[in-house]
Amino acid sequence: MKLFLFDVDQTLVSTGGAGLRALDRACHKLLSVENAMRGIDPSGKTDPAIVREIFARLGIVADARVGIANILESYLAFLHEEVEMSDKYHVLPGIVAILDEISARADTLLGLATGNIELGARVKLQRGGLNSYFSFGGFGSDSEDRTELVRKAGEAAGRQRGNSIRPEDIFVIGDTPLDIAAGRGAGYKTVGVATGRYSTVVLQQAGASFVISDFEQGRDQFLRSTFMA
Repeated sequence: MKLFLFDVDQTLVSTGGAGLRALDRACHKLLSVENAMRGIDPSGKTDPAIVREIFARLGIVADARVGIANILESYLAFLHEEVEMSDKYHVLPGIVAILDEISARADTLLGLATGNIELGARVKLQRGGLNSYFSFGGFGSDSEDRTELVRKAGEAAGRQRGNSIRPEDIFVIGDTPLDIAAGRGAGYKTVGVATGRYSTVVLQQAGASFVISDFEQGRDQFLRSTFMA
């Protein structure tokens, strides 16, 4: 049994910046701050960690009135609108075909391993019609620590299957060095996909088991490297 754990942003879909805009709007509403994301790189980070970084940059102390959970609740309300309105939203090359191919096999499971809180991930995938492929996962709402949420995704797969899956049969797929680091930290194999801001060279240097440019051009290499691993 092979388990494939996919990141969301810039791995499965590109929302055209919808998440960043939604978070900026949430911070403006609750903190009266403009451009809260200025100077913050969200790549590969969990949603709670990003909000914590915003608080630290602004010198804001979370309290009972406004904390990380409040910001993320407001963010979700704006995210629905931003994703639907985004004219640059798209499912990334080759994704539907590879998900169809993997899900058609009896010896595979598909899951998510993403820094998005679960409801946010589902909103981002809904427009592209991808939610039906993923019945479980590890999310930023499970843990602020990326490695821990990857482990939780592996545990969820084991519960669904009825027994644990060998670490060497688990592949964490993402577009950032932090995705690769989290997969490696959990003891799993990792696949770097250069559909975000990081090149195949950078992802290889980060320690990915192997890298592809995208799932359209790299489909055959991906299938050889995973099912024959």
